Amino acid sequence: MFRKNYFLIILSMFLLLAGAIAAFGQTAPISGTVEMVKADGSTEPVEDALVEVFRVDQKGGGMTDKTDKNGHFSFAGVQLGGTYVVSVSKAGLGPMLSQNIRPGGEGSDRVKIQMKEGDGKRLTEEEVRQVLTQASTGQMSAEDKKAQEEYEKNVAEVEAKNKKIESTNATVEAALKAGVEAFNKKDYDMAIAKFDEGINANPDFVGSAPTLLNNKGASLKERAVAYYNKMVTSKDPAEKKELLPKVRQDFEDAFASYNKAWTVSKNANTADISDQKNYEAAKNETLKGVNDTVRLMIRTDTTNDVIKDDVKMLMEKYVASEPDKEKKNKSQVYLGQYLTAVGDLENAVAAYRKAVEMAPDNPDAVGGLGLALYSLAYTSDSMEQKQESLNYMQLYLDMAPKDHSFRDGIQGAVDDLKSQKLKPQKISAKN
Repeated sequence: MFRKNYFLIILSMFLLLAGAIAAFGQTAPISGTVEMVKADGSTEPVEDALVEVFRVDQKGGGMTDKTDKNGHFSFAGVQLGGTYVVSVSKAGLGPMLSQNIRPGGEGSDRVKIQMKEGDGKRLTEEEVRQVLTQASTGQMSAEDKKAQEEYEKNVAEVEAKNKKIESTNATVEAALKAGVEAFNKKDYDMAIAKFDEGINANPDFVGSAPTLLNNKGASLKERAVAYYNKMVTSKDPAEKKELLPKVRQDFEDAFASYNKAWTVSKNANTADISDQKNYEAAKNETLKGVNDTVRLMIRTDTTNDVIKDDVKMLMEKYVASEPDKEKKNKSQVYLGQYLTAVGDLENAVAAYRKAVEMAPDNPDAVGGLGLALYSLAYTSDSMEQKQESLNYMQLYLDMAPKDHSFRDGIQGAVDDLKSQKLKPQKISAKN
């Protein structure tokens, strides 16, 4: 008796030309491909599946073949004039039939059979014929009907999901292309708007969101620079006053965009990362964007203490990932400068100490450490910290070029400490 689960086999119907062919003794091939439909609706070839061909109007065994690595199978020398059914099975997949195939007829050389996960059952010839009988007479058990309905529901859901994915992908691709074109024309307003369109289409998808967010960050950063350059060259005090908040906001928003890109990448499921190389490249671009944004915040005096913790976290990640020693040290100094600017002096001192360890002869690192210690000493009224700050600042004065940007400020701080009867002690940053 034909039992449950057998109608999980969904018959793939082919509408073929029905003209009778008097072809006794003549043959033609039946060939095609077998693929598996995955949960996300995508497909992949099924290798080493068992493919069997049975003639519907004659009993007595059939022909067999195995699919190759591309899921392809082929039967040469199939007798013309008959109607055939192809049965496919493989461990871990549900059996599948494709019926009404006529050798030499339309579609017989490109039969496509799609399988899904299942119990790996191989149908006997008798079971194949029972399935065909049930399908032709409409006689289905309650369990078979339920299985059929569930299958059709799943197919509909997959199709709907695929249509949504196709629509989303089209939106993302169009937005990315338009955004890049606008960026290259320095139309940063349009670029930001287009990148936002792409982001909003799929805001947490690791395959597109980090790239779009990085591009948005770059656009905001470039617009901030344009505002700043306009501000410093303007002779209108009112215009200068109007532009400064825009510079500050764009740098803050640029950092927020990079920070979001990092969060999306960090939270991505391994299964969603289809291209590891592109995934790592996007993460690197995020950290580079963060580093450049922080550098520009410092240069334009637009640092923001609200984002302090995230800046510290991402800058440390950038420094850790940067292979170039000179760039690594510069960025460590940027972190010290940023933390000093926002008043986090203890962390600034710690950041500068690391910078000095990396490059003991770097006046930016040595001078920055001296100034941070000097500022911290006045908040804690620590003579020990004042002495250490004086030591590093004197070391800076001994090593730094005469036109170095820190020199005037450090000379004033050294004179202040000397007026308090402190004397610089000879130290080496290499110790």
